[in-house]
Amino acid sequence: MSGGDYLWDGKGEPDAEVRELEERLRPLRRLPPQPAWPAEGGGKKRWRWAGLAAAAVVTIAFVASVLRSPVAREGWGLRWLEGDSWSDSRVVREETLGVGEWIETRAARARLSVGTSGDEIGEVQLEPRTRVGLVDPGERAHRLSLSRGVMHATIWAPPGDFVVDTPSAVAVDMGCRYTLEVDEQGAGLLRVEAGWVGFEHRGLQSLVPAGAMCATRTGIGPGTPSFETASRAFALALEAIDFGPAGQARQQALERVLTEARPRDALSLWHLLARLDGEDRGRVFDRLKALVPPPKGVTRDGILRGERAMRELWWDALGLDSSEFWRMWTGSWSDRTPRDERDEAKAGR
Repeated sequence: MSGGDYLWDGKGEPDAEVRELEERLRPLRRLPPQPAWPAEGGGKKRWRWAGLAAAAVVTIAFVASVLRSPVAREGWGLRWLEGDSWSDSRVVREETLGVGEWIETRAARARLSVGTSGDEIGEVQLEPRTRVGLVDPGERAHRLSLSRGVMHATIWAPPGDFVVDTPSAVAVDMGCRYTLEVDEQGAGLLRVEAGWVGFEHRGLQSLVPAGAMCATRTGIGPGTPSFETASRAFALALEAIDFGPAGQARQQALERVLTEARPRDALSLWHLLARLDGEDRGRVFDRLKALVPPPKGVTRDGILRGERAMRELWWDALGLDSSEFWRMWTGSWSDRTPRDERDEAKAGR
C-alpha cells in the first residue's frame, strides 16, 4: 500500500480511500487551544491563587448552607388538636409560637406549653375562635396577650411568673388554674378554679380566689370580684356599680348588694371599700362590720380616710388568706402592665 508511510508520518502519497476519508472528516476537524503554561518560577504563585480561590468557594458554600439551614426559634410549643371535645381531641400537628407572633384557632382547638422546651411552667388550652400572641417567652415573665376568645390556664410555677394581657386588664397568676375569656368588644370575664389571680388596670386591682369570678370592661378595668355562689341579684347589682352610669340606679344597686350580701360575700364588700367614697364607703363599712367584725385597730374613720393598712388588717379577718401572701405581688403589678399603658398613666391620660 503506497500510503503506508503517509499514515505514520504524513509523507508520501495517500491511497484514494484514505484521501476520501480525510475529505469526509475535514469539517469535523478542530484544533484544541494551546495551553498557557506558566513561566518558569511562576508556578507556585499561580497555585497559591488557585488554592485561595478554592478556599473561597468552600467558604461561600458553607455560609450558604448555614443560611439555608433552619434556625431554632425561641418560643413555646404549640399543638393543634381536632375533635368534638377536649376529651376526644388528638394532636394533628405541632409548631412553635415565636415571640411577637399571633395565632388564631378558628374552628380548631390548640394546646400551648407555657415556657420554652424543657422549662415549661404550665399549659394553656385555647378554645375555637381564640386569638393569642406571645409577648415574652420568660425573660422577665411568661407573658401572653389574649385579644379574643377563651383560654384555660394551668400554672404550677411560683406566683407572678405568668401574665396575660387583655384589652381591658392584666391577669397575674398566683399559682392556679383559671379560665379567661374576651369578647369582640374587649370585655372580659375571669373565673378562678384553684389558687388566686390578680386582675389589674392602671392601679385598679382585684384579688380573685378560687370559686370566684371577676368581669372587666375596656377603659374601666376589672370590676368587683364575687363568688359564683352569690345570688343573681347580688351579681347584677355589682355589675351596675362597677360599669353602670352614676346616679340613682347606682345607689339602688348598692342597696341591693348590701341587702343580699352573705358572710362569704365579704370578699366583694372589702373590694368596694377602695372603690367607693364618702357616705357610700361608710354604708359598706357598716354592712361588712355586721358580717365580719373588724379586728382591733380598724376604725370607721380610718376606712373612710382610705387607709390601706386598715383594709389589709380587715382582709386577714375574712378567712381567705393572709394579706402577706398577695402583698408581695401586688406591689409589682404596675411594672407588669404593657409599656404603652404605663406611659399613658404617667402622662395622666
